[in-house]
Amino acid sequence: GRRPPYRWLVLGPARSGSYVHIDPLGTSAWNALLEGRKLWALFPPSVPKEVVQPKGCGGREAIAWWARVYPNLCQAEDPSHRPLTIVQRAGETVFVPGGWWHCVLNLETTVAVTQNFCSRTNFDAVWLKTRKSRPKMSRRLVEQLRELEPELYQRTVDLADMPQQRATGSSSSS
Repeated sequence: GRRPPYRWLVLGPARSGSYVHIDPLGTSAWNALLEGRKLWALFPPSVPKEVVQPKGCGGREAIAWWARVYPNLCQAEDPSHRPLTIVQRAGETVFVPGGWWHCVLNLETTVAVTQNFCSRTNFDAVWLKTRKSRPKMSRRLVEQLRELEPELYQRTVDLADMPQQRATGSSSSS
């Protein structure tokens, strides 16, 4: 069958990684590291895109971001713009809340399993973003919710009257 678009086995050499981004559709994510070490920088949704993705910083490669942007953000005048920095080791799992900016650098060869997900906690945000940007998927989801999760199905009905602009709370680069 087809691989789900939200679950991955990720292998990467040292100095590879992912450019700073917000995960799609307001989903949260977890990353379980099986081998190696990863360096993470995380920022809450309140940090503006232009702060974490400044113009003219050498492309969209993770290594360039860590070399050119990260050092400046560590010294940011506004303390809320400073990164939450984590060194993840084999056997550890990192949780990334929905809407949070994050950038990852593999410090050595790494093997990880990662998955994006929607929970009851972030359901409203994920539903509103999915309804707006993935209408076909949202129609399939609402039918599944009607049958399997009537309480969440009712939440989609309650949110149906919410203006579309509320659904675009944070910008996603994914």
